[in-house]
Amino acid sequence: MAIRTNIFDDAARARALETSVTISTEAEVFPPIDYLWTVKEAAAFLARSERWTWYMLKAHENEPGSIPHVMLGRSPRFIPADMKAWAAAGFPPAASFKTWKADDERRRKR
Repeated sequence: MAIRTNIFDDAARARALETSVTISTEAEVFPPIDYLWTVKEAAAFLARSERWTWYMLKAHENEPGSIPHVMLGRSPRFIPADMKAWAAAGFPPAASFKTWKADDERRRKR
């Protein structure tokens, strides 16, 4: 009685290895733009822990380090475009960012 130890031939093994290897891109790491980020996704974008992100959400919007977000019920959500603009602006307090964003939108409408 022969025991079969190798079920895949070399070609099948090579195909399996090729299909199992994926290269991570920004599209895979971050959700689509029209999708609101959760605390976990915002923390990944900021390269901080979820715990730190939750802590900073408790800060008043005028305090340094406050993060711009919207509330859906009791769950904070983050608009990806706003997060990227906030980071590009140097992480100002959320209230300052909201004022800057509103002024920018008014200027664009003119």
